[in-house]
Amino acid sequence: MDWKKYFILLPPFLIFTILVFLFIPYHQLLFASLIIIIFWIFYYIWVAVDKARKEKSE
Repeated sequence: MDWKKYFILLPPFLIFTILVFLFIPYHQLLFASLIIIIFWIFYYIWVAVDKARKEKSE
């Protein structure tokens, strides 16, 4: 796990998730949980792209 990338992405997603959970209606909370899935998608894409760039440069 790349902790630096994780902690760079975590604060904005955490703030956004908290705000969405506070302001979205109760019957639409399923959509708010998608933010967590989007966080992990962004993280793994970033790690994969970075890994591919390192392999390409070597």
